[in-house]
Amino acid sequence: MTFGKELARLRQEHPLFANHYIAYQELKDAAASGEVPKLMRLLQQELDRINDLVSVEMAALRSGLQVRYRKATEGSTGFLDAESIDNLAEAIDRMHQFVEVNYQGFQKIMKRCSERQDTASCTWFLAQVQAAPFRHYSFDELLVPLGQLRAAHRQQRAGQSEATMSDIASKALSPVGEGQSQVFFVQAKDVMRVKLALLQKLSPVGAMCKAKTTQATRDTSRMVSKLSRRTVHIYLEGASGNQYAERYRRRVEGSAAASGSGVLLRCRLAAAQDGEPGTIEDLTDPEHEAEIDVEDEAGRVTMARLPQRLMNALMEGTVDAKHRSPASLAAAEVIKRDGLRPAVSASFIRSSFAADSKDSAAPELVSIDEAIFFRDEAALADTKAWCFAASKTGAATVASPQVDFPGAVLRVWLPPQESAELIRMTGLEKFDLQHVPSFSEAMHGMALVHRELATPLPPWIPSETLTPTYQRSSLFIPKAAPAPALGGAGAGKAAGKPKEGEKTAAGGAPGGGSFRRTLMCCAGRSARAPDMRLKVDCKTPLAIERTLLRWMRSTVLLASLSSFLVSASSPSMQLNGLLLGLVSIVFVALPAHNYWCRSIELMNPASQQPKVDRFMPTAMAWSFSVIMLATLVVNVTTE
Repeated sequence: MTFGKELARLRQEHPLFANHYIAYQELKDAAASGEVPKLMRLLQQELDRINDLVSVEMAALRSGLQVRYRKATEGSTGFLDAESIDNLAEAIDRMHQFVEVNYQGFQKIMKRCSERQDTASCTWFLAQVQAAPFRHYSFDELLVPLGQLRAAHRQQRAGQSEATMSDIASKALSPVGEGQSQVFFVQAKDVMRVKLALLQKLSPVGAMCKAKTTQATRDTSRMVSKLSRRTVHIYLEGASGNQYAERYRRRVEGSAAASGSGVLLRCRLAAAQDGEPGTIEDLTDPEHEAEIDVEDEAGRVTMARLPQRLMNALMEGTVDAKHRSPASLAAAEVIKRDGLRPAVSASFIRSSFAADSKDSAAPELVSIDEAIFFRDEAALADTKAWCFAASKTGAATVASPQVDFPGAVLRVWLPPQESAELIRMTGLEKFDLQHVPSFSEAMHGMALVHRELATPLPPWIPSETLTPTYQRSSLFIPKAAPAPALGGAGAGKAAGKPKEGEKTAAGGAPGGGSFRRTLMCCAGRSARAPDMRLKVDCKTPLAIERTLLRWMRSTVLLASLSSFLVSASSPSMQLNGLLLGLVSIVFVALPAHNYWCRSIELMNPASQQPKVDRFMPTAMAWSFSVIMLATLVVNVTTE
């Protein structure tokens, strides 16, 4: 079904929004006509109209949910009828679909513009759409009060289904570890509906708290909610691929751990939810705690916590005496023995759901991971940080070290039989869920960014559809020396220069890393992946030409002023004119040379950081200063 027919179907299904969807046909006709001013005017009008509508509707939904939630907490039962709660859930789904469909319409219009030369300059408007307010409303904050209303309604109508759910919850598995859950792939278009379906039987793991007051907003009764939290899983690997091979044996083949390499490691970083005391939300904070999961040969998982300022030391195989524990010592031992370092990370936003319980520590039954992307951690160029999430710069040594994951991942923390029963009770069978029994984030990420070490491929990734992202895995590039840790005994020694008489891995002399990279290049093995070619916008060469013409225009003005001053009778004016003439000659050559160099660069657009050229403005400023000083000196001496 084409997008136009899909839009027409939605207008019939939702007559309330029938006149508020994007005017797709009108925008498409304007793009086909090539009238750029008309097209830009229509795009801005549509964007403003959609922003206004979404703002009003979201405020109404938020207000309605908070009023009912406040009445329910006060003991009123008149606001807990099933029909009104279902209507609120349908309104949330309808508004979420409205936002996504309109954004998709803008994307399609921008794609049409990029295919035509006369409208290619309009594609910048997509960045304005992405930054628009209607794209940044959090629908998850509406699910917390909705879920609590449903939970209160279920408590009033307790029956056999609630008893069955309690029996299922008693068999919940611990979310600590990698292989405890039943995994399903969810299409991106179904994520919100899956969450709404889960709320019919489960409660959201989130909290309502009072909004912080500011100078502009002093309403102390306003409530905010937080359901989802940003989470990052960092997986370690060495150049031999031992961790991947061990995960494949356990997750796919179901074999026991191999002797000598049976310890699996995973590091976790999670942002704090609003209202959680004593937690740090900024993942780049050195005091933010990282959790290290250590799975031994028998499959038992233990966890250690370390502040991020000590993680660089752990990556070198050392642990501060104050933070030593069996788990941290085991992690340091396997890191040092197998030469492990951060290889791939999975960053996502997790929403969790649990069974109804008066206890705040109810077991988590279901979680949904969305906005997932995998990142090549071995490509991190910031030596002060141990992973990308902890880096304040995010500098990378290769191009595009990030791969997005389509859709979302649904995890059910139950045994297979109870998991199937929970899916039946929540009505998730109507969604096209793809069960992936042996799914592993680490294996999936390794197959995407370190293809050479992901052998054999995970069974859920067809080998004929996967091509290596880079010609050579960045794990084969020698790791840069980390910056000294901010705390911990001996943490700074790992990043220092080699001790006197100590041989380096490249042959015994300092600077062996450069020598080793030279040997790799001579052997045909590049020390870093080749740069990707930049896509140069068609306006860029024209901008370079306009810059040259403006410099020439300034040069003509200087030359005219110089000839006028030279023809004068005053010596100071003649000197001033002579110096200005020399400057005008210089600024004929410099802009022309700059234009020539930038034109040559565009012929071979390898990816590199663009630099700002301040030489010519600086040279002109100094030239004018010298001329004015010389004129002043001549005037003083002649008088």
